[in-house]
Amino acid sequence: MFGFIRPVKPELRVREADRFQQVYCGLCHAIRARYGRFYTLFLSYDMTFFALVAGCGQADTPPPCAKRCDAHPLVKRPCAQRDEALELAADVSVLLTYHKFRDSVADDTGAKRLLAKALCRMGRRGYEKARARLPEADGEMVAALDDLQALERQSCDSLDRPADASARLTAAVVPKTGDARERVLRQMFYHIGRWLYLLDAAADVAEDLEHENYNPVVRRYGLREPDLTEIKEPLERTLERSLADVCMAFDLLDAARDADLIRNIIFLGMPLVTRQVLDGTYQTNGGWGKHGSL
Repeated sequence: MFGFIRPVKPELRVREADRFQQVYCGLCHAIRARYGRFYTLFLSYDMTFFALVAGCGQADTPPPCAKRCDAHPLVKRPCAQRDEALELAADVSVLLTYHKFRDSVADDTGAKRLLAKALCRMGRRGYEKARARLPEADGEMVAALDDLQALERQSCDSLDRPADASARLTAAVVPKTGDARERVLRQMFYHIGRWLYLLDAAADVAEDLEHENYNPVVRRYGLREPDLTEIKEPLERTLERSLADVCMAFDLLDAARDADLIRNIIFLGMPLVTRQVLDGTYQTNGGWGKHGSL
């Protein structure tokens, strides 16, 4: 995933900001315990959000524990205790990260492609373990990624078709339970995936134009310059439609845990990042140099 999903810190209570950091750290420890250190290097705020949503149906929030890690070897830091939500998020994080490597092998050239191939080799063992734990989800991801790559090879000039393929990949992270909650979560993560794909495309317009890479926004609007001014309004409308569906789906979840924190992310954080990307003011990690620090 891309790191676009994050809270707006000034609007958080102190305990909510602390909770987000604890879940981030707890997810890092869960990935390390299940898959080793390699995949912890690719931990993102997006997967922290997934862990929060995956566990929001639980009534209680266990007190945090204190652990050291490679980034903080001397002082123990509070982190969320491992539970089913964190373990699921760890598995999903590995699957999505590995398929991102695969996508980079297909899309990139030169040194970037060689790096992606090396990352695939290094991450293969962890991916096989995650695939064994979530075979159905991985099968859906593979099918969606294959469809996406086929559309990219065709240089598809539609926004919706590649965005749909990417959205199906993201919706696959939701476990199949056969109940109403699964349907709501799939709708939610489908539109999150659609929003992520189109927003990432908008953020990459300048780079993709320079390197002549496929970009659905460039193809759809026939851009020759990395200026989004003329297409900002229609692009913002399609992104806002997906955000509206994400918000409606969340309201149907009736979250029992971390509801205010999740609400901050989807009602404030995601719209803010949308405006920043389209205005050209977006900064990775909010401008902070230290990953994982709000």
